[in-house]
Amino acid sequence: MSQELNWIQTLPNGWIAIPLKAIANYFVSNVDKVSKEEEIPVELCNYTDVYKNDFITTQLEFMQSSATEEEIRKFQLAVGDVVITKDSESWDDIAIPALVAETKENLLCGYHLAIIRSNLNKVVPEYLFRCIEAKVIRVQLELSSTGVTRFGLPKDEIGRLKLPIPDIFVQRKVVSFLKSEISYIDRLITQKEKLINILAEKRQAFITQVVIRGLDSSIKLKDSTIYWLGKVPEHWEIKKIKYITSKIGSGVTPKGGATVYLDEGIPLLRSQNIHFDGLRLEDVAFISEETHNEMSNSKVRAGDVLLNITGASIGRCYFYEGQLGEANVNQHVCILRPNRKVHTKYLYLLMTSTIGQSQIDLNQVGGGREGLTFDSLKSFTVSLPPISEQMEIINVVEKHNSKFNEIEVATRKTVDLLRERRVALISAAVTGQIEIQ
Repeated sequence: MSQELNWIQTLPNGWIAIPLKAIANYFVSNVDKVSKEEEIPVELCNYTDVYKNDFITTQLEFMQSSATEEEIRKFQLAVGDVVITKDSESWDDIAIPALVAETKENLLCGYHLAIIRSNLNKVVPEYLFRCIEAKVIRVQLELSSTGVTRFGLPKDEIGRLKLPIPDIFVQRKVVSFLKSEISYIDRLITQKEKLINILAEKRQAFITQVVIRGLDSSIKLKDSTIYWLGKVPEHWEIKKIKYITSKIGSGVTPKGGATVYLDEGIPLLRSQNIHFDGLRLEDVAFISEETHNEMSNSKVRAGDVLLNITGASIGRCYFYEGQLGEANVNQHVCILRPNRKVHTKYLYLLMTSTIGQSQIDLNQVGGGREGLTFDSLKSFTVSLPPISEQMEIINVVEKHNSKFNEIEVATRKTVDLLRERRVALISAAVTGQIEIQ
């Protein structure tokens, strides 16, 4: 017996392991997002609706599209359907499920998804959902996915998925138990995440205060003549970013895209690596020295501020201290290279403050994909104290942030433990390892 099916050996009496195709029907959707005049208007439940939510309800905002009568007949969602993601950029992030708790007329399952419809005489829909949600079960589908840079789940593998099935009465007890326990865990996670958000708001508010007014509340102020900046210390300058940087520019996608990434070499920093609290390098990509030299215009230097300029993470930034040695960036990350007028860390504080972030919000361009142009970045306006005062502000902010960071690290650790508990609880319940009264 393969390792991913070890749970079969410990199933309680009366439980059996059977393939999904014996207890449910399943369909892979081919309804795309393109609207056609000759088709019927519909709403689409898409990949992100499923990936980001445990339950599909009418409270979600669905995409407007169109479909044929045949597509509506085959892929209209019904209450109790389990929808899973069929494709992913990572093999271990595939077959993420959501349960359709509410539906409406002409709500269809979109492309890159599959519908699993339970035989109600054999399996409770929410029990089926919890089974697929359980990592110990879903790993079968993860290992069945195919691909190199993008992974897909073959339709037949969905039907072969082995599931632990007790009788209907026991299934309902498991569902009731998990509903109560998971609801409690999710409430705790929400509370902890709210605390993390509050800490981030307080940190940004303090940074904004000191980069606008400085540390001395008694100092004489002047009108900046910029309505959103207000009054600033009299001896500070008002500068556009182009006058305090020697470089504003991003990288490019290496020829060959992800296929040229290596397991080691020169780090290529992408938007997922750039966060407000540091560089996260768990999934950093590497390129060859030859590719790095071909991308000479986007080589990163110690002291650069790195800013995400496209996508959902637009505005996130951090500074590079040379900790990786030679490094480069792709087209989604902009290098802001300070000149002698501004310290690296102070430029970083300016960009993370409300001063920087509000200008980022106002200057986004580009249809359905937000983006910042280099020209708009160059025109960003900031208030600038002398270098000596910048250093004083940096030191105070770092001490101030260290207190917040201690609380945040402890809170994030608690959230991680709660999520681990959630995963373990679901796996144990659907494989009969918990005796439910």
